[in-house]
Amino acid sequence: MKNPTILLLALGVHIAFGQVELTDKPANNASALFDVDAISFVSDSSALSRLDIFAAIPYEQLSFVKKDGAFVASYEMTFGVYDEKNALVNEKLWTKEIKVASFDRSVSSGSYAVEQRSILLPAGKYQLAFLLRDIESRNTRRVRRELTVGDYAKPGLSLSDIMLVGRLAVQDDGRKSITPGISPNVGAMSSPFHIFFEAYNTGRSKTPDGSGHRRLVERDTLNFVTSVLNMKNEQVQVSDTTIALSEGRNQLFLHVDQSALPIGDYKLFVHAYAPSSSTPQQSLANTSRSFIVRWKGMPKGVKDIDLATDQLAYIAKEKELDYIKAASTQEEKQKRFLEFWKKKDPNPNTIRNEKMEEHYARVEYANKNFKHYTDGWRTDMGMVYIIFGSPNNVERHPFDSDSKPYEVWAYYEVNYNFVFVDQTGFGDYRLTTPIWDVWQRPRN
Repeated sequence: MKNPTILLLALGVHIAFGQVELTDKPANNASALFDVDAISFVSDSSALSRLDIFAAIPYEQLSFVKKDGAFVASYEMTFGVYDEKNALVNEKLWTKEIKVASFDRSVSSGSYAVEQRSILLPAGKYQLAFLLRDIESRNTRRVRRELTVGDYAKPGLSLSDIMLVGRLAVQDDGRKSITPGISPNVGAMSSPFHIFFEAYNTGRSKTPDGSGHRRLVERDTLNFVTSVLNMKNEQVQVSDTTIALSEGRNQLFLHVDQSALPIGDYKLFVHAYAPSSSTPQQSLANTSRSFIVRWKGMPKGVKDIDLATDQLAYIAKEKELDYIKAASTQEEKQKRFLEFWKKKDPNPNTIRNEKMEEHYARVEYANKNFKHYTDGWRTDMGMVYIIFGSPNNVERHPFDSDSKPYEVWAYYEVNYNFVFVDQTGFGDYRLTTPIWDVWQRPRN
């Protein structure tokens, strides 16, 4: 079987795919980030692997200015590769200008600038650091991620990293062209979506039981099992495909049906078995990656619909919560959840719901900063932060001799101070001032 030729159509494509701080917005604003992906493959060098690096920068994150009848934005992108000792191994820097014909296009939530670069690296563990600087506004955004570059030079069977395929097209001559799905969110992709990886069938490989070696012949027929695990490490989907491998490099496509998966984070595994093998311990080779399922515009912090519904307690009325929770199926519950937020969307003609993003960014901030004996969003400080956001002023009194440790949060817009007292001395600050009257204002 002749290997298909893969064309990566990435450039120029629009892809559908402890203490409170005094800040205007929550510190962890997911909408301020951009998507990156890094996938390792075999290279022509026997000692090095090829790392393909992708970044998708939403036009919404760039500052366009009108120039010569068009709208123009410019940005500077830097990425560095660091080894396990945090030593810089490789660094690239470049600038790019984007020109669009209309203002609507410049703020379109479905338009991206896509970057692709490739570098050669020895097998090992690394960290990638991306820095995006908008030249007009001088705003900077950073993304860091860890990865492991595989060793594909050793004899036997090995599998490359997995690429999520945003779009797959077959040319007239039979060649396949793919647009990488740079975002880990497959919720907006058509179902089922495709994955792409390479299988390297070279030399000798261990037998499934590890007792000896077997020759991988020119056309070895193997069983590729694809399994999906949820956040609880439960297998929620499995499928298998029999494929005849040629000797050397094989470029493979499999598909995953995400239509029945609820919102959440998932881990995807591909195991290669001899036809008679069936258990993971007997796999000849394997590869894996993470992906997420979100609706369009869904904040990244929302990973569980039941928990996300509970986290509406401070802003929803009791009958609204009861209505969502009374849904007989998860699909109906998700529908009612979205209906609740659609009513609060300040810009219903766009994919994003800024009000929902802000709420769950506050929940995430509360969980990271106010957790004590319970999740941060359930604490008194978390409750006040989620309802009112960051205070305009904070007075901290941790060591006053005549009182227990306490804090005063001042909110000028509602003309109110909230006082929290640590009665136990273990950092469990409880609200001591009434909240009922002022609490009703944001709920109406």
